[in-house]
Amino acid sequence: MLCHEFKLYENIFIESNLQSTDYDGVIVILYPQEMNIGLPRHISSFVDKISCLDKHVSKVPTVWNCDYVSGGRLVLAPTGKITPYHDVKVIMETAKKGMTRALDAGMKKPLLVVENVVNFPDSQMVCILGALEAFYVPLQIREKQENRNFIRIGLHAEEKETELFERIVRNAIALERSRIFTRDIAGGDPERMSPCKVVEFVKNSFAEDSNITVNVIDDESVIETDYPLLAAVSRAASHVDRHKARVLEIEYKSSDPNRVTETVILVGKGVTYDTGGADIKISGRMAGMSRDKGGAAAVAGFLKACSILKPPHLKVVGVLCLCRNSVGADSYVSDELIISRSGKFVRVTNTDAEGRFAMADSLFKMSELALKELNPHIYTIATLTGHARACYGSYTAAMDNHSARATNHSSKLQFSGSRVGEGFEVSIVRSEDLAVNNGKCKGDDLVQIDPDAKCRNHQLAAGFLIKVGGLEDKNIKYTHLDIAGSCGMPPEDPTAVPVMSLCHLHKVLL
Repeated sequence: MLCHEFKLYENIFIESNLQSTDYDGVIVILYPQEMNIGLPRHISSFVDKISCLDKHVSKVPTVWNCDYVSGGRLVLAPTGKITPYHDVKVIMETAKKGMTRALDAGMKKPLLVVENVVNFPDSQMVCILGALEAFYVPLQIREKQENRNFIRIGLHAEEKETELFERIVRNAIALERSRIFTRDIAGGDPERMSPCKVVEFVKNSFAEDSNITVNVIDDESVIETDYPLLAAVSRAASHVDRHKARVLEIEYKSSDPNRVTETVILVGKGVTYDTGGADIKISGRMAGMSRDKGGAAAVAGFLKACSILKPPHLKVVGVLCLCRNSVGADSYVSDELIISRSGKFVRVTNTDAEGRFAMADSLFKMSELALKELNPHIYTIATLTGHARACYGSYTAAMDNHSARATNHSSKLQFSGSRVGEGFEVSIVRSEDLAVNNGKCKGDDLVQIDPDAKCRNHQLAAGFLIKVGGLEDKNIKYTHLDIAGSCGMPPEDPTAVPVMSLCHLHKVLL
């Protein structure tokens, strides 16, 4: 039997007996008949009968009195029709709905039947992740009150599958722990997760892991000298200690350095609140801007997964670029000319394009570091542009530089996303997306954003990062992930993208 020690999910068991007295109800996912996924034998006939009684059973989750299962209660959660255009996310969403319905029915010890779906190779892991997501309670609620919404969770597998299933469960729990860590940071309000609070939260989480080292850069003079673009964004907030900019560097090292074959470097946008600065957000668009740290949260989440699963073949460096884009007498404003860490003169053109500034100097630093590393790949992860959301809805825009594109990297990431239920759209960075960032006035090397370039806004943001990060000519693989549409906005919980996809692609899982 597998038991997990994490305090939020401390009682998770593999269970082969659907009539075990340890549970107070069973959840079964109903798949379309054409998929030929059989139900557990002794409840199949029961489901056939009630399907004749109420056709609604194939449309929404329902609860039934059933003597053939643990607790005498059976939750049926239908996927609905699954077409060739669906990916495994349909199973994740159904499992979450089914578990939510069980909790609403008052179950405290639910048992979930996890079927293997041949069409989706990672379906069992994704199903478990969907069910576990139903238990998530935001950090600030957990901190203020006891909110234990379960006593025991069971995951049903046939006895012949137990050894393989145990590994699947371990992966799912590790990923969910990482996603919880990501959600807690991304979803914390502007005070609970101010820059100094994020630093404290991350340091405490990694305090006992010998594979992880944490370096905090918070000296104002160092920030101003080494991270001038970040310092500009933070200027109006720098008079308030808890909102001062911080750069948080997290490094994961394999226990066996000789086995390392790849270095993953991630830089995350950690704007703990974005007012828009002097170009202040209007028309009610400021609400929800505490989620503008979702990129940094995802970087921390990926490091958490590495901390738990200990991939021997990876070295990972994560950078959280933490600041607050406040408005005030000391705000940075358009027309300022700032020399970046890369030595380029950058003209400010819109203070609400602060995300690329927050990451730029750390990205350049990491591009220099990458030259010394084995098989490096750099990512930036950011809630960067409303344009990405307008183009792709709730999917992540993935953009490669020339070196990463030569390996078809974003397409590989898109494939990994399809395996774990996170959607990506591959967007191409073209020559004009770099050129549009060139300075317009004498002496300018770059502009922060071209206000007249509206059609390719998220691509030109990637172009800016490539140029300011020194990645235009270096043969270093780099991918920019714009998660503005996929990170989850209030009232929804943060989605923790793209932690699962990165773990799948870089073989972090057991």
